[in-house]
Amino acid sequence: MPSLQTSIFGRIRIVGKVLSYPSDRLYEEVAYIALNFHWQRDDILNLDHAERQRWVKEINKINQKG
Repeated sequence: MPSLQTSIFGRIRIVGKVLSYPSDRLYEEVAYIALNFHWQRDDILNLDHAERQRWVKEINKINQKG
């Protein structure tokens, strides 16, 4: 799913001195993990950004092999 991977990875913006993560990207990550692993939304949202990104990458690798 290269288009999803492209849209999810590397989209953090810096607003002033605060990191801003676009909400549409967050929704994509949550949907991608939930769709593939059937995790609950709150469980996914409780992951920090780096861990959530890691799961997205791992799911993508699994999907590429399958």
